Amino acid sequence: MFTIVLDSNAIHSDPWLTSIPGKKLIQMAEDGACVVVYPQVVVGELRRQRREAAERAYDQAAKGVGDMAKAGVDVSKTALDLTASFGMITINIDAAFDAVLAKGNIVAVPVPAVTVADLLERDLARRRPFMEIEVQQKKKSVGFRDVLIWETVLALLVPDSGHDRLMFVTADKGFLSDDSKALHEDLLQDLDDRSIARDRIVSVKNIPHAIAEVEADAHAALVTTATDALYSLVDKDISLHMVYGGDYDYPDFVKFTMPAVESGFISYIDQATEFEFIKRGEVVIGTSEAFLTIEGAVYKGDWDTESVTIQGELNDHYFETSSEVEVRVLVEIDASGDKAELVSIVLLDPLDNASELDGSASEE
Repeated sequence: MFTIVLDSNAIHSDPWLTSIPGKKLIQMAEDGACVVVYPQVVVGELRRQRREAAERAYDQAAKGVGDMAKAGVDVSKTALDLTASFGMITINIDAAFDAVLAKGNIVAVPVPAVTVADLLERDLARRRPFMEIEVQQKKKSVGFRDVLIWETVLALLVPDSGHDRLMFVTADKGFLSDDSKALHEDLLQDLDDRSIARDRIVSVKNIPHAIAEVEADAHAALVTTATDALYSLVDKDISLHMVYGGDYDYPDFVKFTMPAVESGFISYIDQATEFEFIKRGEVVIGTSEAFLTIEGAVYKGDWDTESVTIQGELNDHYFETSSEVEVRVLVEIDASGDKAELVSIVLLDPLDNASELDGSASEE
């Protein structure tokens, strides 16, 4: 039986597993097919994220109520109700975590004992999950909480822990190899140093992929190939660029309606449904629904509040923006050999099934 460890990255948009895949995972745990583990670090991160999101929403709503008051509207009761509702947010967030953790085979585990000296040594050695990133032309070390999540994973793999096979659900680059298809070698070396067999742990990027692995589905290899293809698009530039003939177009995989951004890239992918597969000879067509977070720049004179959200100001002429876009994922996989091989991937508008019907997905 798999023990499934959830990283914050994998469930930040669904912390209480209320989506369709989340509910399915809960049901599988309650049926005894797996154990789902929330590291305490993850619970803390998600609680903070939800509180901060609530605070932003409250500030925006309070400003709107204040604007109404300035216009002469009596909003005294509305303001009191809004304040009272916001005062319940933390209680409601805690109650939501309590509810999911009360379900069968779903548990939270504490941060294991680890010394400051060990953390410092790992950080100075630049061993993952610690990473150095450049912020305003200065190097900055990040990954403290990720290291504690990884220490939680290692603690679950000690002998006689009762966790024979572990699945780590994460798309965080701090944990993964350069191609994001496996755990980083630094983490694998941790397993070797503790005499933990490497085959006792696998990494998957999201809940639908975890479900496929638990079910030991015959399509597990297809799910892995399709999921890896989808998440390989994170950080991809999706701006207009010159193509053959001197025209401008988006990259081949972009077949959905793009928001009006310049210098755009995909900063985050949230897969909303499991992949479904249709076999056509030796080629398998896989489809899924996903949400993309696209970041980029918008000329101030072209800003459209319905398509993008302002994140900051780049300069006198451009806003820094983000936008969430729903897409239909379409992958073509060659299943003729011993190993499933990606042929192509495209992202379509949600109701666009043309490429699925004629098998004309564009090669990546």
